[in-house]
Amino acid sequence: MLKKYYHEIILCLLILAFVIFKIPHLSLPFMSDEGFAYGPAVHKMYDEGLGLLPSSLDPEFSYGHPLLFHFSAAGWMKIFGDSQTGAKSFALFLAVLLLFSLYYILKKLFNKDAALLAVVLLMLQPVFITQSSFLLLEIMVTLLGLWTIFFWFERKFWQYMLFSTLLVMTKESGLFLVFALCVWQLIDFVIVRSDKFSIWLFFQRYLILLLPAIVFGIYLVIQYFTYGWFIYPLRLHDLNFTADTLKHNSWWTRQIIFFLHGRSYITLALLVATLVYYFIPGTRLTSRQWNVLWFLLIFIFIYQYISIFNFISNRYFLICNAALIMITAVVMVQTFEKYKWLLYPLSLLLIFSQAWWSNERSNPGDDCLGGIDVSSVHQQTVRYLEGENLYNDRIFTHFLMRINLTWPSVGYLSDDQTFSDLKMEFSDNVKYVVASSTELYETDSVRQLPQLRLLQRYEQYHAWSEIYINENYRE
Repeated sequence: MLKKYYHEIILCLLILAFVIFKIPHLSLPFMSDEGFAYGPAVHKMYDEGLGLLPSSLDPEFSYGHPLLFHFSAAGWMKIFGDSQTGAKSFALFLAVLLLFSLYYILKKLFNKDAALLAVVLLMLQPVFITQSSFLLLEIMVTLLGLWTIFFWFERKFWQYMLFSTLLVMTKESGLFLVFALCVWQLIDFVIVRSDKFSIWLFFQRYLILLLPAIVFGIYLVIQYFTYGWFIYPLRLHDLNFTADTLKHNSWWTRQIIFFLHGRSYITLALLVATLVYYFIPGTRLTSRQWNVLWFLLIFIFIYQYISIFNFISNRYFLICNAALIMITAVVMVQTFEKYKWLLYPLSLLLIFSQAWWSNERSNPGDDCLGGIDVSSVHQQTVRYLEGENLYNDRIFTHFLMRINLTWPSVGYLSDDQTFSDLKMEFSDNVKYVVASSTELYETDSVRQLPQLRLLQRYEQYHAWSEIYINENYRE
């Protein structure tokens, strides 16, 4: 009995260990986009009432995004409370669902060995570890995206329409997946020919495929009649069309997906396993299984090359990281399935390579544990300022720290009392300076001025924060 379900037992134990590891992170304040965008937006919806229409949340909080994520997180907080732990536990819940879903989907489409290997590899990605306690969209996008792919290839069209619509109403980038499926369906009609082509079938399939885009289009029309624009104007400024920018973005997105944070080992494992697959008699993939793998690869490149026209954040590519991991796990297991003496040590080597990188902290962003360190250091800094009762003193600091000191919903302030005199520029009538490893370009030249004396420094791995007093201060 135990032998039959040993994959599931290992899966549950690993996820339990992961949850235990993440629990201390749930009480930390919001950081970066969590702090000035999604965290306050979710709290706003929690306070003012749940809704999915554009009018349910002021554009200054929603940034024109569809509101399913905000609606779901605020609804979760109605049940579990509006504390930091209550809010962030929603992200951890989604992460656990994603891990179980990934296992189930790959088990159904391929086999248990590939499913378990993929779960372990995803669990060790720094971006997944960090995002699983951040109130941001990427875990939910990946979760809904994987189910959308699964239901399409299982030909469960009602479920596809539901999950693809939920995906697009979570984040607009869900349309990239819908577009990739449209491309794949065309390839299917012309090359693969899994179904006999007819005009009726063509229109039927594309009507089903495009339903989420139609729903999103209706949402944009409602947004236009509500606010006078289809897309939030400030987000149009993020679009990039210059050749140099597109070239750089193409290179950087390739790094994010295939090489960053140790994913070069995953890419290498995929290349080696694919070559070996054709030279040794392993377990052969069916044509249907190959279709899934080819689609995942096509999707990665479609997502990548649409994304280069917009603002890029490393976390946006979590769904592509998951797709790469799925392809690699399947090809490795299928190639070496008959050679367990090779499969197990090679899988362990790949797992160890990812475990080595899982503790990556050099980047103070939200795609590795460096973001957790920044949140912790900033929390200590705010506690110091509160302890010294500097609420009314003039302080020069960077953008994120100004958010931390003025928005109670971000979670750094101990109560509703905020700091009232924060400055974006330094002068002699500024009494204190707060600098940190985050947004250092805003404060680095100031913190080196000779009239500043260091009062306090907090440090955690690569993240740090410093508080200075201006000895030339004058009223």
